Amino acid sequence: MREHFDIPQAKENRTHSTLQVPFSLYACKIPEMYANVPAHWHEEFELNCIREGEGHFLLNGERLPAAAGDVFLLPPNTLHAAYARDGGALHYEAFVFHPSLVGASGGDRSAQDCILPLARGDLPVERRIPCGQGSHGEILACAERVFAAARRNTARADLLLKSELFRLLYLLSQGAPEPAPSRAEGFDAGLIREALRCMAAHYAEDLTIERLAACCNLSRSYFMFCFKRATGLSAVEHLNRLRVRAACEALRGTNDRVADIAAGCGFNNLSNFNRQFKRLVGCSPLEYRRSVRLLS
Repeated sequence: MREHFDIPQAKENRTHSTLQVPFSLYACKIPEMYANVPAHWHEEFELNCIREGEGHFLLNGERLPAAAGDVFLLPPNTLHAAYARDGGALHYEAFVFHPSLVGASGGDRSAQDCILPLARGDLPVERRIPCGQGSHGEILACAERVFAAARRNTARADLLLKSELFRLLYLLSQGAPEPAPSRAEGFDAGLIREALRCMAAHYAEDLTIERLAACCNLSRSYFMFCFKRATGLSAVEHLNRLRVRAACEALRGTNDRVADIAAGCGFNNLSNFNRQFKRLVGCSPLEYRRSVRLLS
């Protein structure tokens, strides 16, 4: 299992699962490990348990609060991001698993009528189960057993893991509401995915709104509308967060000067870099470098 988090390429290229071990477990700590988890998607489910702090998740453009004790279940291909409150922290564990782990490739009626619609995002289960509401206690206990089994990472523990995942999906489907009308009829978050790929791969370059809109074959104004609707952020803000996140990686892993790191991450103005870094991380770049080295 992998317990690290690199800068994603919008659609993640890392392998979360194999045929033998169709899951991965991650510890996610903002801002200690990285400044934020920028918008991305993958072909697996993701189960998150918030451990400490407060912040929010963006799920296909919808902003949902996140606080200690909350549980999130994200269907495959959900465009998602995670941010701590400004100047604060958000710690959570993420269990990312392939749909095959819960029998999505099966032909029985539970697979066809329950698992596959959930994997497609057609089954309207709650994606956020807030602490203290409804069946949260039972769902959280089930999720904790999933994480415990994943940490054991053995063939025998996989039996328990699968059983608890099925129980979790059953509990979530019990309270599934009727499908709600679309918040933006005809809107497709996939319209801006090429721009996300471009930003993740070329964040250090001088990217303009016009270039990003051209990646998606959209007009400048419609691109900005689509981007904000899909991610909850402007394209400029998303790009700043990618750059600050890359700067955190460089501050932890190199002895390069702050000015060189800023330039290498796409900031042409050192004052703007320092301002953006402190706004998003809660401290100056030098303070961040000192704090992470004290912890290592």
